[in-house]
Amino acid sequence: MLKRIYQPAAYQTDTLPDSYWVESAAPLPDCEKLPIVGALKTDVAIIGGGYCGLSAALELATSGTNVTVFDAGRSGWGASGRNGGFCCMGGSGKGYGYLAKRFGEDETRKFARIQRDAIDLVDQRLSDWTIDADRHSDGEVVLAHKPNRVRELHEEIDELNHFTDIKSELLDRDALVERGLNAGETYGGLHVKAGFGLNPMKYLIGLHAQCIKAGVRIFEQAKIGRFDEADGKYTLHAGATQITANKIIIATNGYSAENLPDWIGGKLMPVFSGIFVTRPMSNDELAAQGWTSDLMAFDSRILLHYFRKLPDNRFLFGGRGGITATPAAFDAGKRDLLSNFNRMFPAWRDIELTHHWNGLACLSQSWRPYIGRVPGHRDVWTALAWHGNGVALASQGGKLLAQRMQGAIGDEDLGAVLGTPMDNFPLPKLRRVARSAAYRYYGLRDRFA
Repeated sequence: MLKRIYQPAAYQTDTLPDSYWVESAAPLPDCEKLPIVGALKTDVAIIGGGYCGLSAALELATSGTNVTVFDAGRSGWGASGRNGGFCCMGGSGKGYGYLAKRFGEDETRKFARIQRDAIDLVDQRLSDWTIDADRHSDGEVVLAHKPNRVRELHEEIDELNHFTDIKSELLDRDALVERGLNAGETYGGLHVKAGFGLNPMKYLIGLHAQCIKAGVRIFEQAKIGRFDEADGKYTLHAGATQITANKIIIATNGYSAENLPDWIGGKLMPVFSGIFVTRPMSNDELAAQGWTSDLMAFDSRILLHYFRKLPDNRFLFGGRGGITATPAAFDAGKRDLLSNFNRMFPAWRDIELTHHWNGLACLSQSWRPYIGRVPGHRDVWTALAWHGNGVALASQGGKLLAQRMQGAIGDEDLGAVLGTPMDNFPLPKLRRVARSAAYRYYGLRDRFA
């Protein structure tokens, strides 16, 4: 039996999420269903059909490998269909300076280059596959929510200049207003000119189609409960169906089970993020608030908010979405989210909301992703823990993982930041309790520090 951190409602796989992305994208084509009783064979079995799993599948299949993807629901039911659609830099919960102290400056620059390459990969895919994913935004802007946070923006631009070649620009309060970036509790901003916004489900559907075209078999409603190893082969069990494979990829990110495989247990902290989307607004309504820009944005809070104007003048606003998977917790998370929205964008407090949903972002104790072999297993591999930035980095992570499995790249190409296995949380059984206490502490820091 799979062991989970949250209640079953967090892992409901019968339908796609009730998100704006699912509603606005073309229907996902039906895929194969596992036989009630039977056996399958494949060279590589991939558990998880989101950006990472499908990217790995596509890379392997185009080199002639027999690949089969098994998704507990349908592609996009997890984070790939629930995220905010920010294709941007990120992937670590800590800054480049912190990473450089542990891994060195060269390894940190390598990690930054991989993040930039990840954005370029998604950009190239949208172009090559002619996907109209409602792309917009020249990078993203981080907004200082208190006067003393402006100093941190200066430190961040110094790190960007030192570790990357990304262009950036500091903006004072007047410049933000002038550029249509007027929000309450905002005292300055940093425009990082890398990345773009997109409809994440439209991108996923295009990636899914390319996998099918390349010969990848994708099974939906295919929940893998466990796997065994014997005689150099792996047997995966999905109900009464057995799948024999030479290699396995675990690409389940924040929806991972604690015991598939056991190594994952205690290393990840999935956290709920909630998002709502407004109805389309008129130009006059946008002007009343002073937010007319299509730049992706987030604020400097520890419990940050992220938001952007969509191409049809809807407004997306996201942030912490609750601590448990109960209706009461989700309702409380929505109320908190709406309260913050009304405070930051008071002119829109009466604007109708058309969609609200929750999903799991995946943090690690090590504050960074991991791409590589699962320790203790000969040919079980994984890539996960994107820290809320999986549109770009999970896409690139899946591709890099496939290349590493094939020997096309080595550990040195992944680098130490991505290639060093993650640590366990201290007292992992108390992670949820600790996270609840941390949220209260972070909330006080965001408000008073």
